[in-house]
Amino acid sequence: MHDPSAIVGNSTGWAPFHCERWRAERVREVSGLAQHPYLPVDGRAELVPPSFLSAQYVDAFALGIPDAPARLNGGNSCRWRAGVRVGDALERNSTVVDAEVKNGRTGRLELYTVETVYRRTDSLAEVAELRYTAIRRFPESATGAPPAATGSRPSTAGRPSGADLPPGAVRVFSTGVSPRDVVRYAVATEDLYEAHYDESYARSSGLPGTIVHGLLKMAWLARGALEYAGTGSVLRELSASYRGLDLVRDDFTVWVVPEPAGAGDGGTRLQLYGQSQGGAVSTVGAAVLEPASTDPTSIAAGADPDCARTQTRSQTQEEE
Repeated sequence: MHDPSAIVGNSTGWAPFHCERWRAERVREVSGLAQHPYLPVDGRAELVPPSFLSAQYVDAFALGIPDAPARLNGGNSCRWRAGVRVGDALERNSTVVDAEVKNGRTGRLELYTVETVYRRTDSLAEVAELRYTAIRRFPESATGAPPAATGSRPSTAGRPSGADLPPGAVRVFSTGVSPRDVVRYAVATEDLYEAHYDESYARSSGLPGTIVHGLLKMAWLARGALEYAGTGSVLRELSASYRGLDLVRDDFTVWVVPEPAGAGDGGTRLQLYGQSQGGAVSTVGAAVLEPASTDPTSIAAGADPDCARTQTRSQTQEEE
């Protein structure tokens, strides 16, 4: 049995990353984001979508994170230190900063926390700090294979129902994703895990069908926060944790609950909820917004360095 803690400290090293227009546009289109300053205007490049850097594929295998019968995503967070626009030249470095083992209901779980930092290639100024929890599930069975799927939808047992949305929750929009758009999103982010678009693969992995990318659901939460706040706002911080699965073609509804004025250290703070078609709350997140600035480097002025580190790692049912 390998020791997960042995890979803590493993790093990809700094590598160039270019904010290509076609990738940013694809993420924006599939998520339905249509808010300024995330749209081009007067010939000036727009800000990349709030979830864009988080959605870019990180090679977990290169970091030493093992493969497993089921690969899951426990949560994502992003803290913006500065504005990043389409066409910007950056570089990034990903590092395993923590590892732990849990015994879940279905077998052994290995949880790896990966931190990715983006910075500008010219000044080396950091522009964003990201974290995500990569989970590897090893089911307990004689063959080591995941259990076969038995239903058409994910079970809602043990998950919050729609009735558990907090008082005052405001419905922002309902959406869904087609198989074609799932593939478009997968190509733009290089997240080509077959469970998102290959029905037979998904079912052979114990899933009830093809499932929505967790980071696409994070993009929907970001869109909900921006639509609630109105044109002219930017996201300074964004996080999401995944409590359950959502199937391709199914409806997904975004709800927002504003925190009381004065909470935190500034900006508009929102709690975000993603509700599955069956009524379960499958995704929970948080956002901090501030007014857009004409200075593209000031998006994250005064950002709280600890906020982006807070993400729920106990909810671990979203496939990567």
